[in-house]
Amino acid sequence: MKKLILISLALLFSANLKPQDLPPDGKFIMKYKNGETYLTGEVKNNKKHGTWEFFYESGQIQAREKYNEGRPVGVWKTFSLNGRLLEQNDFRSINQGDLNSRGSPYAGGAPGIK
Repeated sequence: MKKLILISLALLFSANLKPQDLPPDGKFIMKYKNGETYLTGEVKNNKKHGTWEFFYESGQIQAREKYNEGRPVGVWKTFSLNGRLLEQNDFRSINQGDLNSRGSPYAGGAPGIK
């Protein structure tokens, strides 16, 4: 059974998530102060796993990343505020080591993250 874990941070989220920052296996969710979801993801064996999604404060999808126990897989996409595809990275045939996710999509930290 998957556990739902809501992480609430007092400081601005400005660094990439590191393994020690991740909760035990299960869902990972962060929210903006306004209650909108900032990011969602899954953790398996203390590593990012499955689809991780980042959202703008408006609720619009900002980015989608996929992992297999910490390794980037599939096609990662980044979207503009109006939903236009801005960037696409294909990891299907690349065997790179650990790759950090965007952590915070904002330079200098994401305002309004709690």
